[in-house]
Amino acid sequence: MVASFKPNKLSLLITSSLLLAQSNAFADETSRESIDTIIVTGEKIERSLKDTITSVAVVDKSLLENGQLGSVSEALAEMANVVVLTGAVPDMRGVSGNGGATGFNSFSGGSKARVSTLVDGVSQPFVADLTGDTGLWDIDQIAVYRGPQSTSNGRNSIGGAVYMTTKAPTQDFEGAVRVGYRNQDSYLDTAAVVSGALIEDVLAFRLSTQYVNGETFSNPTIHETNPTDKNLNQLNTSSTRAKLLYIPTTDLAVQLTYSTYSEEGNTGRKYFEGDEPFDYVPLFQRDMDTKSDTTQVNIDYKINDNFSFDILLAYMDYDWGFEAYEALASAESDISMDEKNITIDSKLNFGLNSDFYSGFVGIAYFDREQDFKSVGATNYFGDDSSDSKAIYGETSFELTNELTLTAGLRVEREEQLRNFDMAFGGSRLVEQLDNSNTIKLPTVAVQYKVTDNTTLSASARRGYNAGGGALDFAAQEYYYYEQESVNTYEVGSRSVLNNGDLNISANIFYNNFNGYQALSSSRKITNIDDAHSYGLELEAYSMLDEQWQLHAGLGLLKTKIDESATYSDAVGNELNSAPELTASLGLSHWFTDSLKLNVSANYVDDYYGDLTNTEERVAGGYTITRATISYNSDHWLVSAFINNALDEEAFTSVEPASGRYPTGYVAVVNPQTLGASVTYRF
Repeated sequence: MVASFKPNKLSLLITSSLLLAQSNAFADETSRESIDTIIVTGEKIERSLKDTITSVAVVDKSLLENGQLGSVSEALAEMANVVVLTGAVPDMRGVSGNGGATGFNSFSGGSKARVSTLVDGVSQPFVADLTGDTGLWDIDQIAVYRGPQSTSNGRNSIGGAVYMTTKAPTQDFEGAVRVGYRNQDSYLDTAAVVSGALIEDVLAFRLSTQYVNGETFSNPTIHETNPTDKNLNQLNTSSTRAKLLYIPTTDLAVQLTYSTYSEEGNTGRKYFEGDEPFDYVPLFQRDMDTKSDTTQVNIDYKINDNFSFDILLAYMDYDWGFEAYEALASAESDISMDEKNITIDSKLNFGLNSDFYSGFVGIAYFDREQDFKSVGATNYFGDDSSDSKAIYGETSFELTNELTLTAGLRVEREEQLRNFDMAFGGSRLVEQLDNSNTIKLPTVAVQYKVTDNTTLSASARRGYNAGGGALDFAAQEYYYYEQESVNTYEVGSRSVLNNGDLNISANIFYNNFNGYQALSSSRKITNIDDAHSYGLELEAYSMLDEQWQLHAGLGLLKTKIDESATYSDAVGNELNSAPELTASLGLSHWFTDSLKLNVSANYVDDYYGDLTNTEERVAGGYTITRATISYNSDHWLVSAFINNALDEEAFTSVEPASGRYPTGYVAVVNPQTLGASVTYRF
């Protein structure tokens, strides 16, 4: 049933203690809490992890606080059935998170990623290369929803969604400052936050800021034929977020948020020359620049005991681009993408006081305007106007004390008009993509409460991603590809045993893909008629006694391409980035209430890097270990950590030698890093 409205709902949404239900450690003070106390909000409604039907993993709060994780990608890399590739949104259950949106296709056709990232309910843009995910200060929760989330989020979520929630203003005055360091040249992480009431119980604020300056592990090359004074290995990130929460009555809460983010330097895809990959000599060098400014308003209003209303309004100004560095200045290109978008999401919640039914119905609108260009060795420009309109809803019926039926539907209209103009082959290529479609995205689920401690579920839902267009360099022509969809079926189990000291979550899934958008061996996007995948996600933790905690995760996955008229070489093969086994195991020990040691290991099995299952492109097969020791008191959090403790050297992607790349190239797991951070709270 939908949770009742509270006067400070916006803050209560994200103040529940968190755990990583899959791997790593638990926050000191919340280690003994069970999954029925952990609230996630990524499906338009507050649910405890015990009541979720979707396979959800939540990042441990202590890892967000101690500085051990430097980016969102690092936070997701150890989750079951998730593979994080360089410069890419995460691949989930063998579904490429980037989809057709990788590299140049993002410009020529405006292709969309398959996995959406939302911060406080606002979708974050993805352009060609993943940037802008560095820095996790003042983040309260990162929840990963595996499998299609199209009914909840619509576009860009056929593979899953990453839902991030930032901390809210508090009525009590509080603050913190942090200084962190890693054994990377010049690396320094400084952050601060302050929060409290301006007018008691009526007006509260929160102001946070973070600045990360340092060098990456690349070993850049300075060309004598084109000298530069830029530090090609530098990465600078700064972010500031301000929130104002106004509660004029017990029935109304209004929150205004402004956030600004800037990231510049050596980020995005990092490929290294294949002859000596662990010399970390980059294949290409770019100074990338990402900036975003977001203004957001959240309104929550309690109409009466049975109904409440909430609305999200957001405006984002987003700039992305890079300056290439080559041996010859004439071979360089400068690329930029400027985007402005509007998000409106309004929802009526009903049945708040009912023991039989509850749910919501809402409308959503998204509008995006883009302008892009490339000047230098490659010249093109264009613009894009895209929008989506949706009506969505979900209702749950408590048929008996044990049995609950939930049904939902999203009807969405998507439209895209994209103009692309490029100097190509001695002439100009002028193309227009005019695409529109109306889709229906249903979901249905049943939950059965076997006992007070165990709940079983079964569900079916549909996912969707729009079609588009792209430029085929080999054929020197513009082409189009169709939409893709998936029908997903899952059964799940959630158990809280031994007074909350033993928690087990499991999901078994089957995906049937139609029109799967695949990148062929000629790097052309084509639709695969039929493909399927099935597997398991199992996550558990157990308090062994008052001082010891065991935590583990397991992902099993099988994939197969069944039929493809346009890509026959792939029929019978596995999907790429689809390891059959991912697993994690960790142990935490409390020496005292304040002093904790955590060690963990994560294994990712071998996987293919392409749909033709080329042996030379096999990657994976690595184990990454972590260790952390931390002291956490009322005012101080002091942590020392080591990532990749055994200094594993392994590849996350491999491209064999070719005429264009005589040594081939690879992407690698992050090398061993040691670090420490000191946080003072007041």
